[in-house]
Amino acid sequence: MTFDPDYGKTGHARRLFRLRFYKLNLSQTAFAERFGLSVGMIRDVEQGRTQPSRALRVLIELIAANPASVAAAASRATAGPP
Repeated sequence: MTFDPDYGKTGHARRLFRLRFYKLNLSQTAFAERFGLSVGMIRDVEQGRTQPSRALRVLIELIAANPASVAAAASRATAGPP
């Protein structure tokens, strides 16, 4: 029997996990830091404890489409004013 890391995940939890783990190859902490999110929120969504807000669902789709642009925007947003 092979270990399946996304076994049992469905819906938004599965979408986020597959994006983070398979496509971007990032830990929860690295994903959260790169995109300006909280680790707890990522963990809770992936474990199905909470449903992501509409804003987070939109952000996840943007990250899937263009992760470099979203990471750059998150970096600029957390840097503060010039």
